[in-house]
Amino acid sequence: MDEHFPQIVRQWMDNQRNSNHESIDTTTKYAANIAGASQATSEAAKGTEPINRKERSRYNTAVRVLEENALQLWSKSNGLWINEQDFLAQHAKRLIGAGAEQKVYLHDNGKEVIKVNSGNYHGNWLEFFNRLLGHSILFPATKYAITGFSRIEDVFVVIIKQPFAILTEGAQRSIVEAYLNKHGFIRTKNDDYYHAKLGVILEDLHDENVFLLAEQILFIDPVIYFETLDMALDKNVLFRFPFNQRQSGTE
Repeated sequence: MDEHFPQIVRQWMDNQRNSNHESIDTTTKYAANIAGASQATSEAAKGTEPINRKERSRYNTAVRVLEENALQLWSKSNGLWINEQDFLAQHAKRLIGAGAEQKVYLHDNGKEVIKVNSGNYHGNWLEFFNRLLGHSILFPATKYAITGFSRIEDVFVVIIKQPFAILTEGAQRSIVEAYLNKHGFIRTKNDDYYHAKLGVILEDLHDENVFLLAEQILFIDPVIYFETLDMALDKNVLFRFPFNQRQSGTE
């Protein structure tokens, strides 16, 4: 974990995802900016910032379709849109896993996996891209990179790649907790952790998502959230875009 994470992530947020951190791939930054821009210009963003789950759900429903339309247009204009049939023709026979949010395929180079993620764990796509960017800063050894976008089985998806290694030893909770405690994260329940100073939540860190390789701890698929007002935690809110401009009096 990068020891300068607090400064990096705050700089990145302040600059609306324009950090030059070496672990962050350009496509993911652009995708975050596209999603953020579509939110910022939406009717939903002209209202007040959601302060509870019901309000957040309404907001997400309003902006998600706008994000998908903008991302599809942008990706088609930049050679990043992948036809469903073309993708399946190339990867379908190399499916090695599937879960609630994504299907996983072994890349034909044998060194990477391709993940097709539907964003089910996130209310909007900006939140998902924040997760990818946060992962790249926190856990660069297993960083993601976006390779394309598609619509598979009529669901908008983001296609990402990640380094692949044969991992057989899952990390016990005690090991994960001790490691994260050193970096300011406290376990809240089960395999979920919270950094109150930063307003960062890490979830789903069980022994099928965190592995030991020699003496290294590898975080493969943590679900990362940046605290928002509606979570009603410590109110140390890291992420407020697109509402921050009005709150700072620059409306």
